[in-house]
Amino acid sequence: MKCLTNGLAACVAAVALWSTPVTAQDLETFSVGFAIDSMVQQIPYHVAREHGYFADEGLEVDFQFFDGSSAVVQQIVAGNVDAGSPSTGALFNAVVQGHPLKQVFSFQYKSVFTLATPADSGIADVSGLDGKAIGVSDLSGGEVPVVRAVLREAGLTEGEDVQIVPIGDAPAMTVNALQTDQVQAYSSNMFDIAAIEAAGIDMTVILPDSIANFPGNSLVVREDTLNERREQMEGFARAMARAVVYVAANRDEAYALAKQLAPEELENEALAQASFDAAITLRERPAAMEGDPIGAHYRPGIQAYHDFMRQGSEEEGALPQDVDLDALLDDSLLEAANDFDQAAAALPRDQQ
Repeated sequence: MKCLTNGLAACVAAVALWSTPVTAQDLETFSVGFAIDSMVQQIPYHVAREHGYFADEGLEVDFQFFDGSSAVVQQIVAGNVDAGSPSTGALFNAVVQGHPLKQVFSFQYKSVFTLATPADSGIADVSGLDGKAIGVSDLSGGEVPVVRAVLREAGLTEGEDVQIVPIGDAPAMTVNALQTDQVQAYSSNMFDIAAIEAAGIDMTVILPDSIANFPGNSLVVREDTLNERREQMEGFARAMARAVVYVAANRDEAYALAKQLAPEELENEALAQASFDAAITLRERPAAMEGDPIGAHYRPGIQAYHDFMRQGSEEEGALPQDVDLDALLDDSLLEAANDFDQAAAALPRDQQ
């Protein structure tokens, strides 16, 4: 033991150092931008902050909210936030414009957009939509390219075999359109589907796995930020990894924290529970990722989404050129991010 060789005074000094609490003045500010202010979707970030995981890494993390993923990317590029959580589509578009960005931590592995039919409709897969109508929030909505890709894959032609009908995203309007047979399926983000189910209509998801595994939002930084603030980035990623483990193992505790922090967002209990479960679905890792570190990128899903975005014309929103995924996907933080006791992180809060 070093105390025996270095003397009592050294031991006392060391104990004092270890026992000194971290104060707000000791923390380094780190800012993260989001495309939407949603407690349900961002609960791991809030767990990391509320449970002190960020503080354990010497960070005081500031959450900032913007109007959509494109705005988040703009803020990252401008250096107004240290990191952000944009959609993969917005990230790809920024990269092809020449911005040196890095995707450094992933934990949403499912597409936020889905396609579902009423459970009693008898439609079990996309081929059953022949001669039917699919409702969407708006023809410019993010779900529309996904619907078109699904139809192409099934050999169905929009406007001939299947109609795409804008019906809005208000649950009451969607429920009415389904109940009156105006549309026989609905595509939107999975939180809107959860709202429909909370309103009393059981839905069956028919989105093919090839598209369901399109990636969700991830943690993105500028290349120079990653290089210049690597220690802080490693600490941030480790805090997030701890939070991901905790939320996965303690669903009800995490839900209770979300409700405490955002009571208005979670006021409708049935909708709140359904939305929380939808967010859990977003974070489900594909079976092929068994054994991969927390924060790892699911390359097949990202590649599939990239290839999907390369289809069509620029006017239709297609990427004008390929993205170098080897340069974009950075896993250099993952070893440090996973350097913690996962069994301890999975314990209920009162046992940690």
